[in-house]
Amino acid sequence: MLLANRFQHANITGLDPSDKMLKIAKKKIKNNFFEKRIHIIQGYSQNIPFKNETFDIVTIAFGIRNFQYLHHSIREIYRILNPSGILAILEFSNPSNYWIKNIYHLYFHLIKKIGNFISHNRYAYNYLQESIFSFPYYNNNMNKLLKNHKFNPIYIQELTFGIVSIYIAKKNEKNLF
Repeated sequence: MLLANRFQHANITGLDPSDKMLKIAKKKIKNNFFEKRIHIIQGYSQNIPFKNETFDIVTIAFGIRNFQYLHHSIREIYRILNPSGILAILEFSNPSNYWIKNIYHLYFHLIKKIGNFISHNRYAYNYLQESIFSFPYYNNNMNKLLKNHKFNPIYIQELTFGIVSIYIAKKNEKNLF
């Protein structure tokens, strides 16, 4: 919906494997009057149901660390992007600053305890922390991953002391199908 607000003439397609997430998205889309511009489908990143070179931009927000088949998913994203298409990723990172990293880990430890107590859902809060800290692709490792999949990384921006990062990469036109 942020993209729909920002880019008034864009048609947006959302993809998610979770039926529950899609139901929430449908409700938000309807409540914000975006039914004609935002279309959502159920599917998996490793098998995106679109033809080659369909999209100008692919965005991933706090989700790449959850891809079950990361390398296959990135190849699929490359496949569906137009020549010179853009991949934009927003993802949690693991800060390199010693003090920030320790505060960050303490914060997650506390959030996990409080979240588990309030929600009685140990899995959700444990998974969030584990998925962030075990994901190996942030900063230079993310650049290497994208380069290995024929993307040309053009921008990295660390936000909030390196807790979150934005990665922008362009489909390398020299490696077309």
